[in-house]
Amino acid sequence: MKTIPALAAWACAASCSVTLAAPPPTLSFDDVRSGMRGEGRTVFEGNRIETFQVEIVGKLPRIGPDQNLILARLTGGPLAQTGVLAGMSGSPVWVDGKLVGAVAYSWGFSKEALAGITPIAEMFAVSRREVAPRARAAALERGALDLAREPARLATFFERDLPRRLPVLSLPAVRAVPIAVAGMAPEGFSRVAPGLAAAGFLPVQSGSAGAGSGPPPKLEPGSPVGVQLVRGDVDITATGTVTWVDGDQVYAFGHPLYGLGSVDLPLTAARVETLLASLNASSKIAVPLDEIGAFRQDRTAAIWGRLGVKPRMIPVRLQWSDASGGRRAYAFDVASDPLLGPLLLYNVLNGIVGGNERIYGTTTLRLREGSVIKIDGEDDVELDNLFAGDSAPGYATGLSAYILYLLMNNDWRTPSISGVNLILDYEDGPRTAVIRRVTLDRHRVHAGEKVHAAIVLSPYRGPDQVLEREIEIPEETPAGRLLVQVGDAGSVSRAESADDPVGPRDLGQLVRLINRLRRNDRVYVVGSRQDAGVSLGGARLPNLPPSALGILTRPRSTGNYALLPLRVVLEEEIRTDYAVEGFARVQLEVEER
Repeated sequence: MKTIPALAAWACAASCSVTLAAPPPTLSFDDVRSGMRGEGRTVFEGNRIETFQVEIVGKLPRIGPDQNLILARLTGGPLAQTGVLAGMSGSPVWVDGKLVGAVAYSWGFSKEALAGITPIAEMFAVSRREVAPRARAAALERGALDLAREPARLATFFERDLPRRLPVLSLPAVRAVPIAVAGMAPEGFSRVAPGLAAAGFLPVQSGSAGAGSGPPPKLEPGSPVGVQLVRGDVDITATGTVTWVDGDQVYAFGHPLYGLGSVDLPLTAARVETLLASLNASSKIAVPLDEIGAFRQDRTAAIWGRLGVKPRMIPVRLQWSDASGGRRAYAFDVASDPLLGPLLLYNVLNGIVGGNERIYGTTTLRLREGSVIKIDGEDDVELDNLFAGDSAPGYATGLSAYILYLLMNNDWRTPSISGVNLILDYEDGPRTAVIRRVTLDRHRVHAGEKVHAAIVLSPYRGPDQVLEREIEIPEETPAGRLLVQVGDAGSVSRAESADDPVGPRDLGQLVRLINRLRRNDRVYVVGSRQDAGVSLGGARLPNLPPSALGILTRPRSTGNYALLPLRVVLEEEIRTDYAVEGFARVQLEVEER
């Protein structure tokens, strides 16, 4: 197991990784002319900075708000064979001893190494936007918690909907950022690569030198640099090039990572292992080294950070048990970002599952008790559940990641996520069972009495089982018809969705609602009766007289309200060893005493 970077790296960061430099002489965008020649600096192998030749061929002014682009032809080194390499982003360009900007963009299938250069003045402006890392959050849609009850929709959320919410850069060029993925088997890598590619990266299966690989090299213009999104036993790091180092400040890339604004992401040294020549997009293959600081800004013109500071990450600890009883532990951290954090957790978990077991066909995954998300100052968020069937891996990983998304994007305050602990068991074959029928020993009762229920389950390739339960009718149940619904978590939740429209009003209440989500390995028995009630201002007002109901719901009334045609008077759950499917209804008549 690879250890997470030690504190020793921080101690030497300021002394061994900082290049002190006076502000460089610069050439403004207005003064750049076609035909000018200069040189650029980058690393083609290891950490040795080499030069390449640059010829300015044109300019594209105002391609965006306060955004310009310089066009240049690059020659020298391996560029005749590779063209502009993904990973060269940030390579500084000098003309007549003056810093012009950074190589940032290229064009796919280009016959020559034609690059787009971001002007240096636009890059330096990014540091003026320095603020303490601020909390960001996406706006949760109404009924966002309902998606947690529909695991079949979670894969679509993480593979299509959430990536679309990340900022997208629009330019007449391509920003190709190589992203090194380490710690996953090829099968796991194949699971995460499409999502990373859709996000604008060039995913490469790589390794990670990590902590203990020697002192980090000195960062200077042209050095390789990494933005670590996941660190530990699984490592996902986007790599590029340093444009300028000013004391403890580092400017890199010449374009955004995502364009997220204020960020808090690990800054690492890196080493180029080799070059991958491609007709489409050639790339450096690099590995991240020790963590030496944190990137604080992710803007259109550059990413910017400071050396010697420590970013905040979310620790994830996974205990994995396979079908043969073998066990393995994983320790990794993901970016503490409300959009990236859940998306990365989903992809890493899918990569681990895909690398350890088959992901096609029917399987069973169980998140055991003790699987929690820990939030400082709040109750633990419970994740234990059972998933079985063709899509079990996606459901198990998707639900954990989606609940993290709900917590990090809540409407009330920034949560301090102190850890995600997962205990995940894998089993070949579907551990499923279908509810066939429900019978009651009688259909007329008095309040306070018990009814004997027999629920017939049909397990996959197994004999029928009968679950028996004495159901007590609450003393306060009024006379009349009582609808008893027996079913799996999803079916019962859908059947009563109109009966519980009240959403959470603070983070603590959101945690409690999540912890009350029904589990897939249980049969639920829910008794409801007709009601004349409303939900008003977050409060439930049941069994209202017609006069009061009319006043509260008439058109000129103010405030948000919802009619509640049903009222739950009892609910019981029966634990099973299966992921349960099926739904049935029976009716009881509650008689006057």
